[in-house]
Amino acid sequence: MIPSQTVLVLTQQLDAHADLVIHELNRRNVPVMRFDTADFPQRATLIARTRNGKWEGTLLTQSHSLELEHIASIWYRRPAPFELDPALPPSGQQFASAEARMAIGGLLRSAHCLWVNHPEKIVSADYKPWQLQVASDCGLDIPASLLTNEPTEVFAFFEQCRSHMIYKTLSGGLIISESGEAVSIYTSRVTLDDLRMESERVRSTACLFQELVPKKVELRITIVGNRVFSAEISYRDPDQAALDWRTAYQNLQYRVYDLPEEIRRKCLAFMKQLGLSFAALDIIVTPDDRYIFVEANACGQWSWIQNATGLPICETLVDLLVGRANGVSYATT
Repeated sequence: MIPSQTVLVLTQQLDAHADLVIHELNRRNVPVMRFDTADFPQRATLIARTRNGKWEGTLLTQSHSLELEHIASIWYRRPAPFELDPALPPSGQQFASAEARMAIGGLLRSAHCLWVNHPEKIVSADYKPWQLQVASDCGLDIPASLLTNEPTEVFAFFEQCRSHMIYKTLSGGLIISESGEAVSIYTSRVTLDDLRMESERVRSTACLFQELVPKKVELRITIVGNRVFSAEISYRDPDQAALDWRTAYQNLQYRVYDLPEEIRRKCLAFMKQLGLSFAALDIIVTPDDRYIFVEANACGQWSWIQNATGLPICETLVDLLVGRANGVSYATT
């Protein structure tokens, strides 16, 4: 039995970030339970009932059990889809998955505890157009952007950007090819030839185009509660600078960046308006020292930045989960 005041980590079986946090929780002797949602319902059991108008119950896995009332905080990291009985027909699988999601999700939402982050806040924050609006409302500069499925508007925007235009995905940029292979779609520059050959494809769905923002450096700003950790990402060979640094890890170098207090306050305001207690923000610093918000990820990766810079992101996240971080009252909403 897991004792009271337990940190519940919702994530998949293989997750190096969760391993780091759980190791630190164990080092501090803080009770923690890792729950792989893929285990339910075949390898995990839920028993819950109402008593005096409140839900009480137990979540049991093959190695642990946890009373719902003992949950002190929940780290919503990267839970995996439920794994269902393969003998069920597709309609049965769909029904069983929906019922499991409503049961587990509803009970955990009934727990009076800190979420990092609450699932509804993650879903809302994942909408890039909404991110850009909130960032602007909080005083951060954002790129000129066009969201459309009308090709003629793309040509006009291309001219407005003086041929310096990029395309980026709205939903993560991972597609499955005809061969069944997962393929990533990275941010890419759009040329006039691209428009002439591919513009009609714009009609197939909503497309996001933005001005190409000139960059001096890129910042990865990891925010945990009221702590702001800013790292500079630059290129060892500037001639090989990429539009999307995820395509050029081998050419990157990192260092701690001294973020201006004004930008720090605006980033915290952005977090508060979205109801987030954790996120990774990407910001471009232009050659004339403007700070341009690009996007935020409420479940962003951080271990590689911590390893490269020594920033104490894991320790601070654990502080937040065990209640020793200040200024994060909004995280429970």
